[in-house]
Amino acid sequence: MVLRNDAVPMPKEKITFKKASNGTEYVYYTLRAYRNKNGKPTSDEAAIGKKDPGTGMLIPNRRYYEIFHATDPSEIDKAAASAPQRVRSCGNVVALTEISKQTGLAEILRHCFPVNWDRILACAFYMVCEGNVMMYIEDWFEETRVGLTDWMDDIDCSRLFASITEEERLGFFKRWVKYRGEQEYIVYDVSSISTYSKNISIAEWGYNRDNDNLPQMNLGMYYGATSQMPVYYDLYSGSIPDKTYLEYMMATSKDLGILNVCFVMDRGFVMDENLTCIEGNGYSFITAMPGNMLEARRLIDENKSLVRKSANRIKDFDVYCIQRPFEMYGLNLQAHIYFSSEKQAFDEKELYARIEKLHDELEKISKSKRVTKRYRDYFTIDEKAQEALTFDLDTEKVDERLERAGFFVLISSDSKLTSGEVIRIYRDRDSIEKNFDEFKNRLDFKRMRTHWNKTTEGKMFVGFLALILRSQIRRLMKASPQTKHLTFEKVLIELRKIKSVTLADQREALVPLTKLQKTILAALAVPTEIIGN
Repeated sequence: MVLRNDAVPMPKEKITFKKASNGTEYVYYTLRAYRNKNGKPTSDEAAIGKKDPGTGMLIPNRRYYEIFHATDPSEIDKAAASAPQRVRSCGNVVALTEISKQTGLAEILRHCFPVNWDRILACAFYMVCEGNVMMYIEDWFEETRVGLTDWMDDIDCSRLFASITEEERLGFFKRWVKYRGEQEYIVYDVSSISTYSKNISIAEWGYNRDNDNLPQMNLGMYYGATSQMPVYYDLYSGSIPDKTYLEYMMATSKDLGILNVCFVMDRGFVMDENLTCIEGNGYSFITAMPGNMLEARRLIDENKSLVRKSANRIKDFDVYCIQRPFEMYGLNLQAHIYFSSEKQAFDEKELYARIEKLHDELEKISKSKRVTKRYRDYFTIDEKAQEALTFDLDTEKVDERLERAGFFVLISSDSKLTSGEVIRIYRDRDSIEKNFDEFKNRLDFKRMRTHWNKTTEGKMFVGFLALILRSQIRRLMKASPQTKHLTFEKVLIELRKIKSVTLADQREALVPLTKLQKTILAALAVPTEIIGN
């Protein structure tokens, strides 16, 4: 494209002027006006040239020609007649539409919700792009070429959420599990969701993981460890302990067809009732033993001199490991005892930081002559001193902890798994935990803003669909060497910049794609030719 400095007529609408220190007036064209997440008006602008001080006409730059689709002054009149009537973002929705097809999500929703599948999917797209505060969805429809359905506002969303029945949700989960058809390790995790509402029956007081002084609901969720894809979830009362609900989740999972899987859980689930429940239901498990657990300390102490040998090194994870059979809670299990030099350095630093903290506390409370057990784990304390207690570092106890620094124990009920397979499977749950964190913080489900049972349950279901889409995008981006360094937010920003321009004659034109946008679309397997369609 050859650019010229010939002055052209100044556009009559959607322009602002910004004067530079040298007196030059630059002209900006408003691509879209909208409200940000705080509800404040803002806009996206593009510089299209500068104002000719003598004639008041526009001296255009390259961006002007891209927006107005003119290539030289002889076409200016034609461009003016075809000036943009509406500029909307389209990249995010096109990419999400393709992702919903790739995952099978669109087809399953079409079957399970024949009347409202398109509106449900549109709400899920909005949640991926903007979070779950539905009061701004009206603005999103105004600035985004959605295509799936007509304009919606937050009242439409509330009615839609309330219309989703429990039978429809279970029907979806059965088809979703069957469609995926993957026999993979299942990560099970639980989190809390707080609410201000007094009308949600399952919101009760209980242990709140986010330290919110609010009633809560508990959310139990299954993820595929390999696919990193959400599989199933259930909301239950905030006062029911996790261990009580685990057996119900397992019974429900069998009805859904989630069979022959191994549950991968964090150390918080290591207790008699949980592990015997899993075994009793015919499932296997992998979990980490808490470091302060007596059995874990015994396994480390008995085997620590044997672990750090060249024959036991697992190079892919830079750890050493030996495997030992043992019995716990009446179950025949496998203990995988690992040593990590990196963890050793971290543990040692953390140990001395804790000792220094306790030492400072003891100095402050020495006159009270009353201390708890946590101080005696590191210090010998004499409370019989006349004026104030005295204390000294218990080097023997500290040395015991130093000798265990760098060690950790994973246990498995499957004797066929090697130590390398066990640590790979367990570490895969880290990425799954990030998805759970994104569900609460990025999709904004840390606190529910609904006020009624049916609306809450329906909105949570749509949030689950949004999490499926988000998880697939993250997985594809991380799998590509060209995009693995990009954050999810950066991907959304770049896709949002892809604009569709509606001209006066109702033709639609696409603002040219940048190299980065093309790279992102390629990583997501979205053909660039469908963007403008």
